Amino acid sequence: MKWFFVLLLLVNVAYLGWEIDRSSKQYRANKQTAINIPANVNRLQLVAELDTLPEARQVPVVPDEGYQRVNMTSMLPIEMNPNTENMIQALLNESSMIQLESQFLQEDSADTGIDTEPANTICYTYGPIPEKKESTLMSEWLNERGIEYEQRQTTEDGLPKFWVYLAPQASTARAEQAVEELKQQGIRDLQLIRSGDLLNAVSLGLFSSQAAVNRRLNEIKATGYQPVVVPYAGGKQVYWFDVMLVQNSSYVNELFTGFPARFKALPVNCDEIAKR
Repeated sequence: MKWFFVLLLLVNVAYLGWEIDRSSKQYRANKQTAINIPANVNRLQLVAELDTLPEARQVPVVPDEGYQRVNMTSMLPIEMNPNTENMIQALLNESSMIQLESQFLQEDSADTGIDTEPANTICYTYGPIPEKKESTLMSEWLNERGIEYEQRQTTEDGLPKFWVYLAPQASTARAEQAVEELKQQGIRDLQLIRSGDLLNAVSLGLFSSQAAVNRRLNEIKATGYQPVVVPYAGGKQVYWFDVMLVQNSSYVNELFTGFPARFKALPVNCDEIAKR
């Protein structure tokens, strides 16, 4: 048992020696040492370490006309890519030709007294515009710029409507008799009007095309009755603007960035506008 305590003591002594050696190595590694500065390196000094302060520098005075004394001959010339020079020259020549052509056209127009028509005209249809106030503002905007346009109205679905009906009969009994006679001859979609200014008239339908109106008229006339056709104004009216503009006009961009840009625009063939 004695030898066990002796062995334990030796282990403790060995651990103590190892710990002392490790601590001394860490101390030497962490100890700051002075850096050896070579003799030919200038030493950095603080202002407070100087015996006398340095003299203040004088700020040089630049004359006001100094910028005019720049020697322009000392500046290097700018060399331009030959392709770039050719492109610029071509653009200048094209611009000159366009100006000359425009000048000749104006002179010819002045000599002959005939206005030259624009070569390229673009046309757009704006709408539907639901409010009359906005329609008025659109008209004013176009008029201020001298832009040619045509304004028209349709119902809310964008199509003109035509109402076909029989004129009011002498009495309600006579109107009911007319309805029965038409039904017996195969006419459908009838409605007797029982109030208002058209009391005792017979409604024969609303139609959005002239072809449909003509078919209905022929159908009713074949029964011996003479129907009446009038534009239908019962639906909500919307406004449309058919705008015609010279393609190179200065107002082309304003159509897409100014007041008209808030409305839906559809490019159309100018011939279609002329046929309306």
